[in-house]
Amino acid sequence: MKHIVGFSGGADSQACAGWCLERFPPEDVILLNSDAGGNEHPITTEFIREYSGTVHPVMMIRPEIRDMGNRAKAKIAELGLQPTDPLTFDTLALLKGRYPSRKAQFCTEHLKLKPQLRWMADNRDLIGPEYERYNGVRRDESANRALVSEREYDDLFTCWLNRPLADWTKHQVFEFIASRGEPVNTLYTMGFSRVGCAPCINSSKEDIYNWAARFPEMIDKVRAWEQRVGRTFFPPCMPGKNGERVHGFIDEVVEWAKTTRGGRQYQLPILESDIAAGLCSSKWGLCE
Repeated sequence: MKHIVGFSGGADSQACAGWCLERFPPEDVILLNSDAGGNEHPITTEFIREYSGTVHPVMMIRPEIRDMGNRAKAKIAELGLQPTDPLTFDTLALLKGRYPSRKAQFCTEHLKLKPQLRWMADNRDLIGPEYERYNGVRRDESANRALVSEREYDDLFTCWLNRPLADWTKHQVFEFIASRGEPVNTLYTMGFSRVGCAPCINSSKEDIYNWAARFPEMIDKVRAWEQRVGRTFFPPCMPGKNGERVHGFIDEVVEWAKTTRGGRQYQLPILESDIAAGLCSSKWGLCE
């Protein structure tokens, strides 16, 4: 029996991997990382490489145009794309005519699940006939995940899907990782709550502000993607500084993210001196 874990470089997937490694023979645990169409920060990519070399191997998978299946065939042909061309985050949005959102999170399907499914189909000899999947989804993450089961049958992968961390809190996740003597992605010490994508379509206001202050090149990337696709990366539903609705283009969203009290005033800036000094800004006391 093989035990397959999706490994994003975030703490939840890291704890899920550790949970499996403590219960099953290491040779039966397979960690898969799909690169999210190039939307990770280099710190996350490097963390995954280091984990793979020091804790347990991680199979790196690149999303490809063929992971779209039969969808957007006309647009794929129009752009002259080949099945094995890389499927980047902005190309996915171009093919879909929009960026993913909370209610239409197709990035997970085409940039994570479908590439991993393809890898498994290409490596049946390694996996064998019996396998189960695991992920680090927790019920306290969001209202949409509050009722997820710890175990259910996954029709896409035709196997059982397990969520061993379903009842854990984020603090328990970090405590478990620390008990194994493993470091976490250093983006967490910089105050980020989500580290898989940079930024994620579900990023909090604080994370958006943090990306802009610490890594403005991530904002430049989104701006270029918006210009290529002709659509906003974030949905146009956030209140502006004076109560008006911002349109969702990245520069407007960043300006909104700098504010507090419903957009009525600006919050204190993240100091360049603090960034240069590498001061810990973790929400979970990781540097105490």
